[in-house]
Amino acid sequence: MATRRRYVAQLPPASRSKVSNGSRLLANTDARSSGARRFRDLVKSLSADLGDDLSESDLALVRQAAALIQRGEQLQADIAAGRDVDPDVLTKLSGASRRTLAAISVKAAERKPAGGNALQAYLAAKAAAAETDEDGDDGEG
Repeated sequence: MATRRRYVAQLPPASRSKVSNGSRLLANTDARSSGARRFRDLVKSLSADLGDDLSESDLALVRQAAALIQRGEQLQADIAAGRDVDPDVLTKLSGASRRTLAAISVKAAERKPAGGNALQAYLAAKAAAAETDEDGDDGEG
């Protein structure tokens, strides 16, 4: 996942970790495992809500939310398989996940342009202009 990050002072890529370079999502993990693939998918999906240029704190928040969601999914799978799951752990995890996702939603809302329906307004203006042109052509000629 290639994300652009802002640094105070740019260091050569060899001086930064693979996580900082963006070539790895997590350190010391096999990115081919099903858990790592799910984590990567969650990070990509949650990052899309925030836009292209994520700061390090935004990316940390997205990673935290992805980890909480993934752990919750694992516990839910355990419940479905009939394994014992500590309800307190699941409840705390759900609350932390909800709060983290709420923080992402707030940041995403702040980044959205003020005219949320800009495309609809543009298309309506184009349609109105086309109708005006057609009306003007009927009376002439």
